[in-house]
Amino acid sequence: MEVDQPNINEVFPPIPGLLSEVSAMYQPYVEKLYNDNGNVVVEGLTQIKNLVIGNNKQKSNFIVLGAVPRLVYLIQHESSDVSTKTHCAVILGSLAKGMEANVKSLLDYGVMDVMFYGLQQPDIKLYEACLRCIRTIVTSSRATSDLIFVDSSVVSILLDSINRSTCSQECTCEILSCCCMTKHHQDLLYNLGVLAQLADLLVSNILRVQLKALHTFSVLCYCNDNVCDAVLKARTKDRSVISVLEEMLSRGQPVQIQLLSAKCLTYLYRSGAAHCLDKEIVYKKVLPCLVRMCDASSDIEERLVGARTLAYLIENEPKLQRHALICEQFPKKLEAYFRHPTAADTQNMADIRRFKNELGRGNELLESVFLAYAALLSNDEDMRKIVCNESLLQHLVQAMDNSSSNVRIASLICLLSLSRSVQILRTTFEDAEVWKAVLKIAHKPLVPNDPSSVKEMVAVSGLLCNLLLEFSPCKTKILSANILQTIKNWCESETSPNLKRNAVWCLCNLTFQAELKLKLDVMTLLGHDVMFNLLTSTDYDVVTKTLGILNNVLTNNEHTDTVMALHGDTVMQACVVVMETTSPPLPATWATLGERDVSSAVATHALCVLNCVAAGDTGTVRKYMHENEDLLRKLVEFASRTDEELHTAAVACMYTLCESETADAAIRKEKFRALGAQDVLLKLSISASGPMAERVKSTLHLFQHKPN
Repeated sequence: MEVDQPNINEVFPPIPGLLSEVSAMYQPYVEKLYNDNGNVVVEGLTQIKNLVIGNNKQKSNFIVLGAVPRLVYLIQHESSDVSTKTHCAVILGSLAKGMEANVKSLLDYGVMDVMFYGLQQPDIKLYEACLRCIRTIVTSSRATSDLIFVDSSVVSILLDSINRSTCSQECTCEILSCCCMTKHHQDLLYNLGVLAQLADLLVSNILRVQLKALHTFSVLCYCNDNVCDAVLKARTKDRSVISVLEEMLSRGQPVQIQLLSAKCLTYLYRSGAAHCLDKEIVYKKVLPCLVRMCDASSDIEERLVGARTLAYLIENEPKLQRHALICEQFPKKLEAYFRHPTAADTQNMADIRRFKNELGRGNELLESVFLAYAALLSNDEDMRKIVCNESLLQHLVQAMDNSSSNVRIASLICLLSLSRSVQILRTTFEDAEVWKAVLKIAHKPLVPNDPSSVKEMVAVSGLLCNLLLEFSPCKTKILSANILQTIKNWCESETSPNLKRNAVWCLCNLTFQAELKLKLDVMTLLGHDVMFNLLTSTDYDVVTKTLGILNNVLTNNEHTDTVMALHGDTVMQACVVVMETTSPPLPATWATLGERDVSSAVATHALCVLNCVAAGDTGTVRKYMHENEDLLRKLVEFASRTDEELHTAAVACMYTLCESETADAAIRKEKFRALGAQDVLLKLSISASGPMAERVKSTLHLFQHKPN
C-alpha cells in the first residue's frame, strides 16, 4: 500500500519556550523513526513504547512532536516488516489511553482507518494490537461509535475473526457493545450473524470472554423485538441460549455473570417476544437476582446496574412491582442508597476498595434509586402508602436542586409516580412544599440543542400535569407563579412532541371545573395562533386534548355564553378545522386506536365541544350555529357513520339544538328534516341499544310533528 511519507521538516517546526526543552529531550527518539536503517527504527519504537506506557505526559509530548503521522506511515508502508507494524500499533494504542485530546489527535491523523487496514493483515499479533487500539479509542470517546459501522466490511472482518484468539474474542465483544448505539446498529450486527458467534462465547471457559459476550447480548436485545425473538430461539452447540442465561443466574456463578444474565433476560422479557419466555424465570430468578444486587454489601457498580435494570423490568407490570415489594426487603435496600460511604476499615483491603469506589458516585446512586422507586410505586396506591415517607420526600426535594441533570430528572420521574396518589398529592406534597422546587425547574429556560435540558422539561411538565389537577392544594400556588406563560412556551415549542403533549395536558387538567376567570385566562393565553397550531398538529393526543381544553372551558352552562362572547369565533373555527382534518387523507402519524378509526375519534371530541355551544342561550346558538347549514349537514353525516361514539355525539348535538320550543329550534328541525336527519335516526333506532336507543328515541320524538 503506497502512502505519502511525512516530511520531517514539517513534523518538527520550531517550538518556543518550555516546549523547546521537551522537544530537545524527546525529539531524538522521534527522529529515529525517520531513519533509513530498520534496526534504528525498531530501537526508536521500543524506546518510545517504554516511555509512553503508563505516562500521560509522555503520550502528549510524543503526539506534539509528530510521532503519530510517522507511525501511521510505517504501518501502511509495504516495506515495513510485521514486527515494526505491530510496534507502531501498540504505541498508537498506548497513546489512545491518554487524555481525550490525545484520542482526538489520533482521529485527526486517520488512525482508525489505519487500524482497519491492520485488521486485514494475516499476522495474529498485528491483528490483536490493532484490535486493542480500536477498543481503546471507541471506549474512550462516544463520538467514535459510528466509525466501525461506516463500512459494513469492517464489522464482517471483526465477526469473521472473532475466534482467532482469546484476545480477539474479548476485544471484539467490547468494541461491538460499546459502538452499538442505535437500532440500525443492532439490525446490522444481527443480519451479519452476530448471535451465532456470541452464543458460542457464552459457554467459554474464560470468565472475561463470557462477561463481554453477555454484555454484547444485552446491548443487542435492548428495545429490539426482532433480535430478542432470535435470541429466544438461538442455541449454543448443545442447548438453548435461554437455558444458559437461566443457569448463569445461579448464586454459584460470579456476581457479574449473574447481573449481566439478569439484564439480558430483563430485556428479553420487556420485548414483544416476552410470551416465549417462561414467567417463572422472571419472577423466581431474575427479579430476586436484581434485588440481591441492590444490597448495601454489593459493589457500587452492581448496585447501580441492579437498581436501574430492576426499574426497567417492573415499570409496566403491577404484579411484578408487588412481588418486588416483598422480595428480600427490597424497600430497605433502597433506603441504604441514601447513606453516605462510611470510613473504611484500614485492615480490610476489600472494604477500602469499596469505599474509594463509592466516593464521588453519590449522584449515580441517587439517580438509580429514584428510578427504582419510580417504577416500584407507579401503580399501586397501597404500596405508595407503605413505602412513601417524609424522609423520601426530603431526598426528592433536595435532589431537584442537584447539580446533576440526571439526578433532577430521576427525582421528577419518581415524584410523578407518587403524584398519582390523591392522598400523597393532598398531604405529603403540600407539607414538603414540593411545588417550590418544581417551579424552580419549570422556570428554567429550555435549551433546544441540549438533550438533558429537553428531557428535564418533559419530566417537570409531566409532573405539573398532576400538580395542576382540580383537587391539588399546590394548584393555586403554582398558578400565582406565572406558570401559564411557561406552559404556553412549551405549547409553542417544536423541540419535543412529549413536551408539547404534556403542556396541553396541563391546560386540560387546569381548566377542569375551573372558575370562569381561569378559563378566560387560558383562552386568552392560547389565542388564535397557538390554538390552531395545536389543532393542526400531527399528534393525535395534542389535538384531542386541545379539544378537551375547549370542552372543559364550555362545560358549565353559566360560563358558555361569556366564553363564546369573547372567544366564539375561535371556538367555532377550531371545530370546523378539526372536522375538516378528519376527512381523508389523514395525518400519517394518526394510526388506529385499536379497532377504532382515528378520524371518528377526533370528530367525536369536536362534537362534544359543539354540544356545549348548542347548550348556550338562544343568542349564542343563533349567532354560531343557527344559520350554519354546513355544520348541520356535518351532524347528519356523522350520525350516519358506523362509529358508535361518533354517531352518539352527533345525535346528542342534534337533540340539544332541537329540544327547546323556540322558533329558532323549530326552524332547525325543518333544516334537519330537509337534510335527511329523520331517516338517519329511524335507521339508528333499529340497531341502537341501551342508552343510545333512548337518546335516538328522544331525538326522533322531536321530529314527530311538523309545525302548523
